[in-house]
Amino acid sequence: MKFLIDTNVLIALEPAAISDLEPGTNAVFEFARRVSESGGQLYIHPAACVDIERDKNKRRRELRLTVLNRYPSLPDPPALSPQLEQVLGRAERHSNDWVDNLLLAALKADAVDVLVTEDNRIRAKATRLNLDTRVATVAEAVSLVRDLFDKVPSPPPAVERVSAHCLDETDPIFESFRPDYPDFDKWLRKCKREQRSALVIYGDPNTLAAICIYKHEELPPFGLTGKVLKICSFKVSGDYNGFRYGELLLKSVFDYANSNNYDWVFVTAFEKYRNLIVLLEEFGFQSTEETTSLGELVLTKPMSFTETERESLDSLSFNTRYGPSAIKLVGVPTFIVPIRPAYHRLLFPEGKGQLDLMAGKHPFGNSLRKAYLSNASIRIITRGSNILFYRSADVRGVTCLGVVEETMVSSSPDKIAGYVGKRTVYTFREIVELCAREVLAILFRQARILDRPITLEELKQNGVISAAPQSIGSVPKRALEWLQTRLDG
Repeated sequence: MKFLIDTNVLIALEPAAISDLEPGTNAVFEFARRVSESGGQLYIHPAACVDIERDKNKRRRELRLTVLNRYPSLPDPPALSPQLEQVLGRAERHSNDWVDNLLLAALKADAVDVLVTEDNRIRAKATRLNLDTRVATVAEAVSLVRDLFDKVPSPPPAVERVSAHCLDETDPIFESFRPDYPDFDKWLRKCKREQRSALVIYGDPNTLAAICIYKHEELPPFGLTGKVLKICSFKVSGDYNGFRYGELLLKSVFDYANSNNYDWVFVTAFEKYRNLIVLLEEFGFQSTEETTSLGELVLTKPMSFTETERESLDSLSFNTRYGPSAIKLVGVPTFIVPIRPAYHRLLFPEGKGQLDLMAGKHPFGNSLRKAYLSNASIRIITRGSNILFYRSADVRGVTCLGVVEETMVSSSPDKIAGYVGKRTVYTFREIVELCAREVLAILFRQARILDRPITLEELKQNGVISAAPQSIGSVPKRALEWLQTRLDG
């Protein structure tokens, strides 16, 4: 795989002094080492020198311009096309935006597979070009290379539900709360006395990798009505960025809210935490016009809906806003996807009857945004289509549902790996084997794990399929109303 590194990553790789070392430096070194070990390639863009030449420290500037020669420069980098400039906006030559736009032009032209940057502005621009799945922070890139090229290690820690009084207030994860909330320790003691529930992921036996404290709101604020759940704190340790623990926590919160018939979930966050806000928005939270007394944004997500609301949105928008369990079948292209038990266990580890706040043992399997690879010849699956996973061999029935975000067809292992890398359970070797033929890559959102699988006999009796599926196939329109009733029931 080919990785293009932004100047901020290059600077972290080549500190000019001890004072340049940052908490994430070790992750940058690990990323470079793992890319080298996997046979991948790091590139810098020729425009990187423009960024470095802005440094007013002459000694440091000359040193960094010298170390640029250590890394191969991207050959024949594409120019910024008028079409891209129209989307991204015109930038003054040699400005920060001009350099950023050239990096995205290289990514858009497939000159590289992944762009690695710590710049949130570039990620925002990439979203406008539908390239956000191929832009990664250093932590995400480390996770990507680990997932693709390493053997799967011992299962990472699962989400656990604990009482707040079990939390150690000296845990490093709480340090980031204190500058923003002067009364944080007082508030945490209150949580302990009230025996509030918390969702935690342990990084090792003694420290927290992630935490979420939540509570039922007796008097719903901000104009919310019905039964309301508040996410009081939500944090993933910086040491564990890229492991998808944020999605893992959200999934557990949504499972809890659905199981207990909540109408709304809300959270407050300072605007400076853009990565958290983007994550929340990706899963249906929307900013309101309200702010807290501390100036935090208020983000809300409805967990219940009317039929009018279901009809007013396309299937993907509906699932994003009200889901993940909310799904729209009638009038939406729907496909049945056979999956072998071994892969089913990896993609859907919680599909074993443990449908409570306890997530499974593999964060990549419990994330809400997943990838499925197939050599099937079907090419009519599009954004918003529904996919029903049929577990063959043992269960012989539909066990899980998903909603498609997008698809890609390629026989290039690098392109497929770059496309699905943050979501896949496949190793790069397996991807190479699949790419002996064209591969259909499906990025989808996990919508629902069924308490009671829809058996082969039920599917046949109600016209969904005529026999056990051997490859991906379409579900007849006439069967969708029965499926919707079966799911809603």
